[in-house]
Amino acid sequence: MGIEADVILRLGMLLMGAGTSGYRVLRGMKRAARALGFDRLDANVGVTQITCTFHKGRAFRTVVAQQHSPAVDASRIEALEDLTHHRLYAGITAEELDAFLDDIESHVIKRWNGWVLASAAGVACASFAVLNYFQSYVVLLVALAAFCGQFTRWALHHRHVHQLGCIVAGGAVSSMVYFLTTEALVLIGWADPAEFSSGYVAAVLFLIPGFPLFSAIIDLARFDFDAGMARLSYSLTVIIAATFTVAMVSWFTELTPIPPAPAPDATWYAAAVVASFSGIAGFAFLFNSSRRMVLAAALVGTVANMARLGILSLGTTSYFAAFVGGVIIGLLGAQVARKMHLPRITTTVPAAVIMIPGTAMFRAVFHLNAGNMDQSLSNLATATMVVMSIGCGLVFARLLSDRDWALGRLIDFSRPPHDSRY
Repeated sequence: MGIEADVILRLGMLLMGAGTSGYRVLRGMKRAARALGFDRLDANVGVTQITCTFHKGRAFRTVVAQQHSPAVDASRIEALEDLTHHRLYAGITAEELDAFLDDIESHVIKRWNGWVLASAAGVACASFAVLNYFQSYVVLLVALAAFCGQFTRWALHHRHVHQLGCIVAGGAVSSMVYFLTTEALVLIGWADPAEFSSGYVAAVLFLIPGFPLFSAIIDLARFDFDAGMARLSYSLTVIIAATFTVAMVSWFTELTPIPPAPAPDATWYAAAVVASFSGIAGFAFLFNSSRRMVLAAALVGTVANMARLGILSLGTTSYFAAFVGGVIIGLLGAQVARKMHLPRITTTVPAAVIMIPGTAMFRAVFHLNAGNMDQSLSNLATATMVVMSIGCGLVFARLLSDRDWALGRLIDFSRPPHDSRY
């Protein structure tokens, strides 16, 4: 019983460590427990810890495990979801399940090297710059700064530096590279610094933890407060570390995040289509997504983001537009994920990241640092409402398209393991 409990806990830790929601972690563990012959499994899933109790007859066993480096790995989520949905069977042994997990850990590894990830961050942040109405040469500076920042974060991570240290270093490098390149343009007289000073906020958007942020909202919507609050706390910790780092650099360098004036026209909307697709694809690469996942998320997110921008052009609030965008992502992403045989979360969450108001988050801390409380609270409220609206849209779409999720169906231990619905 102890060996069987440990291997199921290992499965849960791998799912949690890959960044999927607590709901999916719990369902995966219960499917494995059912296949191994347990009568019941009760578990509390966080972002770094799982506590669970296994029941078999009158015997029970409680086990606890921890890890200390939360991450996102869409490819590993796909492999583990495939295992729990299609490869478990009644009478499977702990040794067989352990062998499956060994195979996943040894073969489902990081797909992309540091150069690819740094390029993806550069493309993603440059796309954000386009969507935030920055000039074309500012977009290039943003791409260069984000490339340097992400490569720094990746290099430090591979040297096992604490995750917050990697985030602080990445944000500082991006901001300083942006500042130094703009100063060089000023010295040679190629540009007016007033035209690009605010671009640095787009160069650090790769630090915003969109995947755990939306996973937290989805867990909270199910009243799974252990998983939801843990992921939300983790996301806020990362956001605070990133925004305060960039705010300190902006104070030292006197960069100001004054937003450029919106000037959308037909040309800009055409560029926004390309920027939406490229930005989502860039973030999907950072989540260790496969090419299929990148394509699926980028297509879904582009449709939703263009719909959001179209609704905004009609004069609606940013919150309503974000909610509609979230609903489109949830509904369209569910269909695409089903057709392409992908886990839903690997399609919908990366697609939603492009709509996160990261620039408002950084501006909120900048104005707080400058003592402009009205501007700080305004940007903070805007960022919070937009993020919550996107999350509410994803939750509403889930209620409409996932009967098991909407009706609160639990894993039925009396059903055969191959019935993955319950």
